[in-house]
Amino acid sequence: MGLFEFIMILLSVVVGLGLTEILSGVSNLVRARSSLRWYWIHILLQIGVFCALLQMWWESWLLRAVPAVSFWAVLTLLAGPIILYLIAHLVFPRPAEGADLKEHYYSQAPLLWGLVLAGTAVGTFLKPLSLGQPVVVPDNVSGILTITICVVLMLTKRPRVHSVLAPLLLVILILDTVLPRPAISMQ
Repeated sequence: MGLFEFIMILLSVVVGLGLTEILSGVSNLVRARSSLRWYWIHILLQIGVFCALLQMWWESWLLRAVPAVSFWAVLTLLAGPIILYLIAHLVFPRPAEGADLKEHYYSQAPLLWGLVLAGTAVGTFLKPLSLGQPVVVPDNVSGILTITICVVLMLTKRPRVHSVLAPLLLVILILDTVLPRPAISMQ
């Protein structure tokens, strides 16, 4: 077993736990659908966390070229998936029956967007530093934009602001995933 496979096992377990949390939460909402008050931004957040977890797994392919990894680097590599797991857990109301997803979203929004900010900051700044890679690269522009938007979403509960910025973050996430790395290859 090489270094890449060794690291991927742990990252994949944490990403898998996050995906399980999202899928379990969605299935609980579907089960309680008749008693729920749905909210579209909450649904976008669920999709965003799912996509972010897949992005973490997708981008981890780039680790195959890293010759050595310190304990500090492993911690920073795990921080993103761990934060996404926490978000995946907190995004769903417990119990789901009779929940108002709009109310739940706004009650959790400062914490959720704070966690998104923290995870983005780790991925944008600490992860490259811990791996000996440059921080100031074009790929990190999306991280800086995401951090800025998260600060706004943490500080306001205005539905209009959330209805513009939350979908914008999902678009940024998707573009950041597919534009620089449209396919995984052995090259």
